[in-house]
Amino acid sequence: MSFANAFQKIIDQPEKSDSVLFVDENVVIIKDMFPKAIRHLLVIPRHPDVTHKHPLDVFNSNYKEFTGEELYEMVGEYVEKAKDLIADNLSDKLGIKDKATIQDLKNEYFKAGIHSIPSLNNLHIHVITKDFHSPKMKNKKHYNSFTTKFFVNFDLLNPLYNKAYNRLRSRNDDFDSGSDASSAELKDSDQSEFVRHTRSVAVLEDIIKSTPFKCTICNKTFGNSMVKLKEHLSEEYKTIFGALGNPENLTINDF
Repeated sequence: MSFANAFQKIIDQPEKSDSVLFVDENVVIIKDMFPKAIRHLLVIPRHPDVTHKHPLDVFNSNYKEFTGEELYEMVGEYVEKAKDLIADNLSDKLGIKDKATIQDLKNEYFKAGIHSIPSLNNLHIHVITKDFHSPKMKNKKHYNSFTTKFFVNFDLLNPLYNKAYNRLRSRNDDFDSGSDASSAELKDSDQSEFVRHTRSVAVLEDIIKSTPFKCTICNKTFGNSMVKLKEHLSEEYKTIFGALGNPENLTINDF
């Protein structure tokens, strides 16, 4: 089996993988094999009609067993489950007892979403802390794939933000959700507008290559210097987690 299909074995036989943290009939939640932050999980839907769908399209179709909206809501519950797994783990490692502090940590420093060009064939949603403090974070592609619009937040995958899906709802028919012309730009201040995702491979690859490094916490930029970025991320990591406990108690993806 090629690496591009590495998740299929986990979907089929989750009991044989040490990376699995949670499994039921709908999803597998695993530790990312190459974590790009102190905590990095993947939510992998198991349904055969869903697993090979492109992440920008998967929620914009109806299926025999559920609508796109129902699928999105179901997967969203597991995304929250993954966030809870991370929050509970960090609370335990850092000795956090206050529930409000834990909730603030989830709201400010966790993110969930997909890569516009997935590296693996089976559908998967990243749930990751925003420190990006990891020895596996080695180059521009690694970092910018999570910090530019190459990464699409899970909230923006809601099919109700897709113009073509809304037409599907009204006529109960299928459609090509991959068309750029099918939707308009979503304004940050008005989520009643429809979302248009960047789909051009050339444009997305250029975003990865040409976007300067930028800290997602303080917005400071570092040009193309990975060394300076990682030095800064290390300090941010110590500040964020040092305020909550002893960051030396944390190792990468230690659940």
